[in-house]
Amino acid sequence: MTRLALLCAAVLTAPAALADTYSVILGNKMLGHLDYTTNGNAATLRSTLDNTPLGVFNGTFHGSSTGNAATSTFTGESRSSRKSRAVIVDIANGRAKSTRITPQKEQTELSDVSLVPAGARDPVRAMGALFRAQGCPKAMRMYDGRRYVTLTPDGQSRDGATLTCNLRYAVTKGPGHLSPLGISSAKMQLSYDTAGDQQNLRELAVSSGPFRLRLTRDE
Repeated sequence: MTRLALLCAAVLTAPAALADTYSVILGNKMLGHLDYTTNGNAATLRSTLDNTPLGVFNGTFHGSSTGNAATSTFTGESRSSRKSRAVIVDIANGRAKSTRITPQKEQTELSDVSLVPAGARDPVRAMGALFRAQGCPKAMRMYDGRRYVTLTPDGQSRDGATLTCNLRYAVTKGPGHLSPLGISSAKMQLSYDTAGDQQNLRELAVSSGPFRLRLTRDE
């Protein structure tokens, strides 16, 4: 009976998972879904793209991070019809300590942690800072085991309860995204609903050249 009581107490006092789910849209075409979940010191980012043009970029991503923004262990798995990749990155006090990537051919020059500048957080923590921001997100740097990225504030505006934040996204070291396109810079616009007690990200738009990708929050 005592054990049962302790088990019930543990369940009732455990932190509740918080989840945000978004539709991924290119132009007017739904490409798939993305969700971000936190539970205690663990955060998870998952995406499934199953309707990209000609199926070229169809695939899944599962990223998890344990720790906090400055010190974490990040695990990321990407799978598509073209290739798959697994990455593990350890960061301590903003400094990359180790990176393991399989297959080995997916490593880049920046997989050598001695070349990674200080002050970085992993991709799950960086996206979480956008999804769960209070006010506009501050400048940050991100390292995913293969590249180093800066996100820089670029203005903001408010219309009633809607807060719009602009960011500049730049790959400053390592390869660009979506090989063979090699996208290395983009403009980001984030629209938050600030009505009520909690600020919520309603839409995140990413523009680079002729491409404009949107994440729209599912109700």
